[in-house]
Amino acid sequence: MKTRNILMIAAMSLLPAMSFAQQQCNMPVYIQLDEDFTNIPPAAYNMLNQKLNRLATNNGLTTSEGTFTPFVLTVHCDVIDKSNLAGPPMQTLYNLGLTFYMADTFTKKKFGTAYITVDGVGNNEIKSYINAFSRIGDNNAEIKGLINRGKANMLKYYDTEYKNIIKEAKRMETLNEFEKAVHLVLSIPVCSKGGDEASRYGLQLYNKYIDRMNLYLLNKAKALWAAGQTQETAFEVCEMLSKIDPAAACYGDATKLMTEVKAQVRKDIDLQMRDQYEDSVKLEKMRIEAARAVGVAYGKGQKNSTTNLMWMR
Repeated sequence: MKTRNILMIAAMSLLPAMSFAQQQCNMPVYIQLDEDFTNIPPAAYNMLNQKLNRLATNNGLTTSEGTFTPFVLTVHCDVIDKSNLAGPPMQTLYNLGLTFYMADTFTKKKFGTAYITVDGVGNNEIKSYINAFSRIGDNNAEIKGLINRGKANMLKYYDTEYKNIIKEAKRMETLNEFEKAVHLVLSIPVCSKGGDEASRYGLQLYNKYIDRMNLYLLNKAKALWAAGQTQETAFEVCEMLSKIDPAAACYGDATKLMTEVKAQVRKDIDLQMRDQYEDSVKLEKMRIEAARAVGVAYGKGQKNSTTNLMWMR
């Protein structure tokens, strides 16, 4: 259950964004820098990757690790000119041409490009590249225009494909792959045509997920109590039962077992079952974000896959 606690903490950290969900349309995109495609020194990779992530998030895109999406934001780097500046110390000047791409990797459709040039000076090649990348403007009009075109195409995709995405999630549900199903269905942006339907279904999946998790915990507590009804065991059983969600289908059975355990030990046990939340609106928001955390956790657990981007050139 440690995993579930982590997921709930992650969900609570996401709550501030929930109240703005309807006003802001954040589209999921992944950042990829393929070495063959980007043509930059590996040591400068992190700087350019961070810059792309900042450009994306500043312009209404979600780049969370583990997010399912066919859409990619990447960049190709060309050296336009290189020269040495007299020292001491002698420095290297690079003039770089950067071509930004947004595309659908499933259909191999480009949404357009944005081209800018940047200069970088440093004591060596790596520092020159890093300094050049640091000069990429967060509010560059060309890049913002590209991202806006990409977002329009992405929204069109989800508006037309959300039923198929939900259908695939339902197929996963029949296979009891709840985490995978949640991961898929909650990739649909809340601001898209199917956003409300996806959120409702995602919440249903999450409730089934916690039912399975909590039933497992209840059965474990029952087995432990049946093995030996001692004072020490009672504390351990009650600690397990206190973690069961009040919304879980097995909550009533968990309460009965808690009562039974307390009745058979001499000393009062202070651990109590968790009270249900009084604010139902807040609870629903919390559960939706907890469901998203389940999907994100699943996505992070998958092996990274590399998509060949050379077709964009």
